[in-house]
Amino acid sequence: MSKVIVTGKATDDRETFVFTVKPFVSGGFLLSIYYAGDGTANVTGAGVWLTIEKAKEIAEETARRLLHGAAVHWQE
Repeated sequence: MSKVIVTGKATDDRETFVFTVKPFVSGGFLLSIYYAGDGTANVTGAGVWLTIEKAKEIAEETARRLLHGAAVHWQE
């Protein structure tokens, strides 16, 4: 089981995204997104990235685009 390296949370007035970054078995870092809002919840993969910084960058772009400019607050 891979250990989570960093988590981040972003919200707007209707939805919440929780991002996790953890090592991927064949190298790189897996970015996953837990989504909750509008009465539903889901977890989806958002790719494997070469660095933690790139995974965080993708998470931040996703939050800005899908959560109307919301910022990700990271816990490392």
